[in-house]
Amino acid sequence: MSVVEALLEASVQPHREYLQANQPGQKLFLALKIRPSAEATRSRPQLVVAFVVDTSGSMREVVTEPTERTGQSVRVDGKDYEVVRGAKSKIDLVIEALQNLLSSPQLQPSDRLAIVKFDDVAEVVQPFTPANEKARLVAAAERLTQYSGGTQMGAGMREGMRLLEREAGSRRLILLTDGQTFDEPLVETVAAQLAQARIPVTAIGVGDEWNDDLLAEITDRTQGKPFHVIPDNQNPQPPSLRASELPQAILGELEHAALEVVTNVTLSVKTVRDVALERITRVYPTQTEVDRSVQPHPLGNAEAGDWTVYILEFTLPTRGPSRIRLAQLGLTYEVPGQGYRGELPPIDVVAEFTTNESLSSRIDPQVMQWVQQRNIEMLIKQAAQEAKSDPAKAAKTLELARNMTVKLGNSAMTQALDRAVGELRSSKTLSLGTQKTLKIGAKTQTLKAEPGSALPSDEEIRKITGA
Repeated sequence: MSVVEALLEASVQPHREYLQANQPGQKLFLALKIRPSAEATRSRPQLVVAFVVDTSGSMREVVTEPTERTGQSVRVDGKDYEVVRGAKSKIDLVIEALQNLLSSPQLQPSDRLAIVKFDDVAEVVQPFTPANEKARLVAAAERLTQYSGGTQMGAGMREGMRLLEREAGSRRLILLTDGQTFDEPLVETVAAQLAQARIPVTAIGVGDEWNDDLLAEITDRTQGKPFHVIPDNQNPQPPSLRASELPQAILGELEHAALEVVTNVTLSVKTVRDVALERITRVYPTQTEVDRSVQPHPLGNAEAGDWTVYILEFTLPTRGPSRIRLAQLGLTYEVPGQGYRGELPPIDVVAEFTTNESLSSRIDPQVMQWVQQRNIEMLIKQAAQEAKSDPAKAAKTLELARNMTVKLGNSAMTQALDRAVGELRSSKTLSLGTQKTLKIGAKTQTLKAEPGSALPSDEEIRKITGA
């Protein structure tokens, strides 16, 4: 079923049109797809981006290959760093990324940027400034090299939040860190505030020391996107990014933000008696869990030119042969480029319960591809826990995830899982870097499901999803 309002299109697609009558505990997976209309795409919003940057001492670490080694070292915050020439540190790459942004044709003069640093303390290095004031912004970025200290990420996020909450337009916080934060409770508090304010966070972790679970929680709650960046000299493999690719990745995030012409999409779900909504997951273009405890449910933003896809998972009661409405969906949204807030007509979710087994066995392959893509992340998390006590079991779990990526045609994740299985079998463990690569890859290396693609077997579907 499809619904079109002036500036937003939406459609729903169940994984089964027919369900087995008199069968308790059945699952219904519903693909909800939204897309800005052609009219909405003509109104690019003003971008308002706050960069919140870790300036702790470890950000001086060189992460690209040097052309010359001096044999000298410098001590920062009690740690020695090699002095080399022709190489770039983490903070150098952040500055380069900001300089590239200011030269990008994607930025418009009315766009606004701010820079916040955090180490032992957080500080606004540059308040929101129009993008055409390049000299001020570049000078502010270069001042990031003057700081050092510990890692108080929550304090930095709080400063970024204070700046953003006073702004209008398409707002975004880009967070970059390379270590464990000392104020995790504050991080969680500010993440909840950002989610409530409908401000997505792009969270970039550099190296192996940062807390991947915490950054994933931030991006899930705010419907943002995580990245894993590895120093060039550690031979990074996809889906992780090489450190030298960081400036281009941040530029890409800005380009995506410029395409998000529809923002603050929220979903209301009214179910009939005994129908339970168990889970909402965005599965494309990146994967995040939607917070069901917040009403209406925050779905984030939608990019022009493509569908944004969510999987709603329902558990159904026993029903005799009948055609019934299971739920009703309501969607609201904003188009900041036009100063418009809209609401779609209610969307009914209808299913038919039947005793005809040939009908109830029909599965929509495209929806099940989305479901299986969602389940890859679950299997990776499961394997990370199993690896601590039972490496052989963890390897089998990763093999199952790998087989699913093969059937989905997700070659980047297939290769990453192959390397992880090999590491498990040789060292009987999964390194922190490998775990981060797999967890972040499962969220970012998502594919658009295509009709007619290979479908996992019914046994695999039942085993993983209970469908």
